[in-house]
Amino acid sequence: MWRYEEQNLWSNNEVKSVKHYNSENEILLVGEGDFSFSLCLANAFGSASNIVATSLDSYDDVIKKYNGAATNLLRLRSYGAQLLHRVDATKMQFHPYLRNRKFDRIIYNFPHAGFIGLENDPQVIE
Repeated sequence: MWRYEEQNLWSNNEVKSVKHYNSENEILLVGEGDFSFSLCLANAFGSASNIVATSLDSYDDVIKKYNGAATNLLRLRSYGAQLLHRVDATKMQFHPYLRNRKFDRIIYNFPHAGFIGLENDPQVIE
């Protein structure tokens, strides 16, 4: 019985990696859309306590624009992620939560360009 508990405790502290990222990195994701990339990392790590994910949009706008975003955000919160909305990447150094934080990885996948409308609208793409 003791050996099983010891092994179980060790496996909970195991560092998990996905390409350039691991569960020990403090990770900032900038300009998330539906937060699916953040959730992918959280699923791989089994936790998101090391993840801060941001969007330019408000929470309400994220939910309106992206199918599945509400579920992604809920799951990320349950994993312990810090979720921030209305974060302008050009002014992050002034954000009260971000200005004194240090991160091992900062990920700008496809930062939101600030357009209004749906991403698959041909006029928005132009």
